Amino acid sequence: MSLKADIDNLIAQSSERIPPDIQKMMAADTERLKQSGIEDNSLKAGDKAPSFTLPNAKGEQVSSTDLLVKGPVVLSFYRGGW
Repeated sequence: MSLKADIDNLIAQSSERIPPDIQKMMAADTERLKQSGIEDNSLKAGDKAPSFTLPNAKGEQVSSTDLLVKGPVVLSFYRGGW
């Protein structure tokens, strides 16, 4: 399955679990972000991201340069447990 198909599937499953009032709030917040112009300053598909070093889930510093030697990199932000 492609990444696009995986994301579409995840969205469909989420919409079944998320109450309509929360979905409405999320959609409104997404629209506010779009209206803010944030997309104009964001990386687009095919753009090259600058090198960075960030802590991983274990708190260890990880360099994008080191990871790219091994292959493509997907960056995911974990908000932590609530």
